[in-house]
Amino acid sequence: MERKAKWWGESITIWGAILTAATAVLPAAGPLIGVDISGNLAGQLGTQLTSLVQTACGLAGTVMTVYGRVRAIHPLVRRPMTFIV
Repeated sequence: MERKAKWWGESITIWGAILTAATAVLPAAGPLIGVDISGNLAGQLGTQLTSLVQTACGLAGTVMTVYGRVRAIHPLVRRPMTFIV
């Protein structure tokens, strides 16, 4: 059976990994990129809500990663990308 290549942006595995990384890294990297996640802001949003969103996104990213890898039948390929400015 011949394997057909697909663009990496069509990979559920890649998107799951991106979602998981964003969920885990953003709270720590926020202050470095100018997003102030202060104690007051966290208090306003609610500790439980923040934890719930992070947990849900982390779980969704993990499920997407596993599901995408199990379902994958085509190898990934690079395609040229152009950005519209």
